[in-house]
Amino acid sequence: MFRTAAALAVAVAAFGSAACSSSDEPASAAPTTTAGAGFEDGKKVDGTQEGDAPMTTTVPNLPAPTVEELNARLDKALAGQLTDDEKATFIEDAERDPYLVDKFVEAAKKNNVKAKITSVGTPADGKVTAPADVTIDGTPVKGATVEFVAAEGGWRVSHEFTCNIVKSAQLDSAACQA
Repeated sequence: MFRTAAALAVAVAAFGSAACSSSDEPASAAPTTTAGAGFEDGKKVDGTQEGDAPMTTTVPNLPAPTVEELNARLDKALAGQLTDDEKATFIEDAERDPYLVDKFVEAAKKNNVKAKITSVGTPADGKVTAPADVTIDGTPVKGATVEFVAAEGGWRVSHEFTCNIVKSAQLDSAACQA
């Protein structure tokens, strides 16, 4: 189901970008461009201030979570027992939609999703992949994994995994928009 949802999303994105690239001009027409305004073409304008370089965020160097820790968090979330503070630190990018955790729980209940982490990989680049026994409406998902992302406060369920669950139940979230 997750692979089907992902394949559908890729197909829609590909179709959408192909549809947006059509033009009424013949293919042999030379592209037309116009000179940009002062800021668009990179010229410095008198009296302006250049911004600082973008800040880089460092990924917290967290120890690998244990199978027990991850299962305890997933079990508590799927049971709908997270406090508001726990909800804010449960899912990567949860701040983009304050109801994302609730939608995740609703979607999991709607599709009877069960997940049990079986092992934990080695953290790399602030992420860790955990193979899991996942079932949807009693049907096992072969090769299922749950990705976790290091963040302040601990390991969070990845945005991608969360959105796959939410979308599979045909729910919508601002955090799951492309």
